[in-house]
Parts: sequence; C-alpha cells; structure tokens
Amino acid sequence: MIDPKLASLALCVASLFIRTAAADTLNLVSGNDYPPFAGSSLAEGGMLTQLVQQAFAASGTTTKVDFKPWTRGYEETLLLQYDATFPYLSTPQRTAGFLFSDPIYELNLRLYVRRDSPWQTGTPEELEKAIFCLPTGYEVSGWVRTASDRLAFVRPRSMEQCHAMLQLGRVDVVVSNPEELAWQAVAPQLTLPNVRKLPAPVADVTLHLIVPRSHPDAQELVDTFNAGLQQLISSGKRDQLFLSNPDYRRILDADTR
Repeated sequence: MIDPKLASLALCVASLFIRTAAADTLNLVSGNDYPPFAGSSLAEGGMLTQLVQQAFAASGTTTKVDFKPWTRGYEETLLLQYDATFPYLSTPQRTAGFLFSDPIYELNLRLYVRRDSPWQTGTPEELEKAIFCLPTGYEVSGWVRTASDRLAFVRPRSMEQCHAMLQLGRVDVVVSNPEELAWQAVAPQLTLPNVRKLPAPVADVTLHLIVPRSHPDAQELVDTFNAGLQQLISSGKRDQLFLSNPDYRRILDADTR
C-alpha cells in the first residue's frame, strides 16, 4: 500500500514540475491590423512577431503569441496575464509601467492627406484646426503628441478605417508611416495614388518589446530578449528574416513601382 504522505509529496513535486515546465514558455500578446508588423492575418503573425519569437528562440526560450485588440492586450500585460507585449513606441506613461527592450524597428511617423487637400506643409500652425485619425491603442510622438490636447482626433479600430474616412473626407490627416502606407497600395486597398505625404516630419521613433516592471523576472526577460536580438542582428539573420517575409516583400514592391 502506498504511504499517503509519500503520495501527497509526489503530487506536490509533479505539480511543481508542471508549473515549471509551463513557465518555460513565455506568453506574449500583440495587436491586430498593424501591417506588415503584427496581425493574426499576416504571414507568421507579421514581420515583428516573427522577429520577436526568433530572438527569444535564439536565447533558448519558447514563446506563444496571442493577438488581441491593442488596448486590451496592453492592459492584460500590465496585469501580468502576459509576460510581454509588442511592438510599442516609448511614451512617458508606458515607460512608467514597462521596461523596454532594445529597438526592434525604426519607424518614421509622418502625416498623410488626400491629394486634393488644402493642407500643404504639415506644420502645427497650419494643422491646428485639422481633424486627425489614429486608431485606438496607437500612440504618436513629436509635436502631434505635444499638442494632442488641443487637436481633434478620431480613433477608429484600425488604420484601414482611417484611410477610408480620409477618402470620404471625414478626417483631414492620417498619422502613419511609409511601411503602412505602402501596404495600402497593395490590392485590394489601392489607396496610395490618392494620398500624399506632408513635408514636415512628425518624428522618427523606435518600436520595442515591453515587459511590465511588476513582472518578477522583468529585467531577466528583457536581457534574454536583447541577447537573442543582438545575435540575429550580428549574424544578418534579422535582415534575412525581413526580406523573406512575404508581407514585407509586398510593401517593398509597392514602394518601388
């Protein structure tokens, strides 16, 4: 007959093993509708999803990625329901609650209008009465963020909705980036011919993986990720990954047409 105490001890050890094994897989979350970077409908979940998972893999860490609405994924990560989320640019509010990885991508934030728009320069003085479009969960930088309390914003669910409203004249300016705009040139969107970039830049920013400061292994996770990321960069595998991603290739082709 098995000693009940030994059986109980064995059960505790087995339970501990199961929890430890489960902890070996990091649970990550990203948002949808952010082509070509992240989204459940994109190849490999998007080029930055692919990069994040391979960076962790290079350091011997397995990952699982969920896709949720941006605000929900961000808040659930802050509540430690996920180990990390991506890709995010830095804001004072975010840095207060999260540790940021090394940059995973450099992004050029710009302002886009219809070709027949009266807006010409993109300066704060010219656009103080304009209606801006930026999806829910997205952030901006530069003078647009500084002046955000004085500017009018429409915040739909996706960037596609921003472009649709721009074409309908419901908003004046879309805050975006060249990669996303090139995606709109690919069928079935094909909105690029009727969009032009305003000359005044908004900001050049970097995107990051972020880990809640309250996570018990926050710094270790960031260090592990950064080590794997640097391996990919120094070996040239990051660039190979980007160029082999079919969605990234589509925007490169759209840019050069």
